[in-house]
Amino acid sequence: MRHRMRGRHLSRTAAHRKSLRQNITNSLFTYGRIVTTVEKAKETKSFAEKLITIAKKGLLKKDADRPGYVHCYRQVLAKLRNTDVTRKLFGEGQWRESGGIAQRFASRNGGYTRILKLSGTRLGVLSGSSVGKIPELEYRMEGRDRKLRMLGRRLNDNASRVIFELVSGSTETQAVEQVKPAVTTG
Repeated sequence: MRHRMRGRHLSRTAAHRKSLRQNITNSLFTYGRIVTTVEKAKETKSFAEKLITIAKKGLLKKDADRPGYVHCYRQVLAKLRNTDVTRKLFGEGQWRESGGIAQRFASRNGGYTRILKLSGTRLGVLSGSSVGKIPELEYRMEGRDRKLRMLGRRLNDNASRVIFELVSGSTETQAVEQVKPAVTTG
């Protein structure tokens, strides 16, 4: 029995789950939007949002309490193990002028990520969309704009797919039907 046991096993060992969570979060912060399974997205959502909250607390301490800022920076770096993504999260390095991810969510009290389900027998049909409408996902990879028609496999598909993304701004009120999904894969 799994009384008082948190989290999903995802058919992996503890170390594999930890690295999977790190990799998904790194990809989410790098590209802003990824396609993954429902279970992986739900398991990673709280981890990613906690890291954004730590980064927001660090940004508040940046000028007044420099050791506190460094502590928050090192906490995030220890969990992500990727310096480029940590810099992007805090708005350091090349993201200094544009601000980082934490700066974008400074006025938001949570709910930094969103899960859009790709449902139906065809994976490309967003929830609430008509079955005959197949969206094209537009993304940019290696300096080129690309399009991907998401049809999916009708049979032999074990896990349903979702779009796991960062919310665009502080006051995001778009409906699922209005969202034109764009996927970036690396």
